[in-house]
Amino acid sequence: MGAMLAATILSGCGTGVSDSGKPVTTIAAAARGIVMGGQQPVAGVTIQLYQAGTTGYGSAATPLGPSVQTNASGDFTLPSYSCAAGSQIYLVGTGGQPIAATMSSPAVTNNNLALMVGLGTCGGISVNSFININELTTVATVWALAPFMTGPVNIGSSATNAAGLADAFAAINQLVTTANGTLPGPVLPAGATIPIAEIDTLGDILEQCINSGGGTAGDGSDCGNLFELAPNAAGTVYPTDTITAAMNIAQSPGRNVSGLNQLRSSSPAFEPTLAINSPPSAWTIAITYVGGGLSAPSSIAADAAGAVWVSNKGNSSVTKLNNTGAAVSGPGGFTAGGFSSPSAIAIDGSGNAWVTNSGNNTVTELSSTGSSGTVYSGNGLSAPAGIALDGSGNVWVANKGSNSVSGFTSGGAALTGSPYSGGGTSAPASVAVTPQ
Repeated sequence: MGAMLAATILSGCGTGVSDSGKPVTTIAAAARGIVMGGQQPVAGVTIQLYQAGTTGYGSAATPLGPSVQTNASGDFTLPSYSCAAGSQIYLVGTGGQPIAATMSSPAVTNNNLALMVGLGTCGGISVNSFININELTTVATVWALAPFMTGPVNIGSSATNAAGLADAFAAINQLVTTANGTLPGPVLPAGATIPIAEIDTLGDILEQCINSGGGTAGDGSDCGNLFELAPNAAGTVYPTDTITAAMNIAQSPGRNVSGLNQLRSSSPAFEPTLAINSPPSAWTIAITYVGGGLSAPSSIAADAAGAVWVSNKGNSSVTKLNNTGAAVSGPGGFTAGGFSSPSAIAIDGSGNAWVTNSGNNTVTELSSTGSSGTVYSGNGLSAPAGIALDGSGNVWVANKGSNSVSGFTSGGAALTGSPYSGGGTSAPASVAVTPQ
């Protein structure tokens, strides 16, 4: 889930049309920020703004404007730039001289240092006037965008899933506050929680490499130890920068968990942390949402707007959360439509929710607003357990109680020949429909 908020850090912008005919937004006022390694600023970091790709998952991102470098205090100011309206933008910082490196003579540049922060939708609502790039913004950004990335400059989605990418970017603002690099984010819904100790621990793991002179996998250095434990999914290629290392961990969260947990300093930069001898089962980061009537949830589905619908067996209701995770349904959930121990849910092309009721052998069609529901019965419904819709809007239900599948039109009428049985169907628990 993500927020529709954007974190474009601006005080002024204008719109126009590019040579390709696509609308663009020109940012007329520069953003300011700082790069931090743990609690210390990093000098000489190269900062580049990118626009996420649109030609496929992990497609090449487009650099926006010239790069800039942080000064001796870790500060930077972005120049004006233009981006495609509705596109997703992010910052990457590479190289630089952390405090530990600047204390040597001559100062050492850590070429393995890579930090980032997702900013959100170009030309969207201004959230902050200052950007802090550190290990926590990097963890939040990488874990939110991991399904869409193959590297720091390869983040994107297909043109048909722009909404999914936008939701992923907006989830960053639920995990971290980009204005100061702290947890949690400013748009985390009331009552929702994030695994703060785990995120802090991941930040501390990265910090050990960030605040060093760099290294290579297997050389015994702080960076080398991290890279050796964070190869690609095949385990054949070792990272050479901290963003790629973080991405590999996020994409293979169950690998080398204990070893990675041992890498942070005895004086961690971010706290609270996980116990050094109590690693998680996997390096997954989940946002836990509450409210809206959630009670013994039994099934889940998402609509075209990114809202999530949940059937609740505990109180015979349906919960709706918007794409930020905030509850749309009331504290008791939606109850219109005769729900009785609802077991499965699917969303049609109009945003209506279809729910199977195992408690009274019915199917409910709940309006997209949750305010009204129509109940359908008969047609062989018996302990209905699974539900799916096809491209024509027909509704298919798996019946555990009668070893059959019921078919309904979008209007709730029985399809010819329904219910269907045979073919070895026995206590079916779920149903899916092929695209054809």
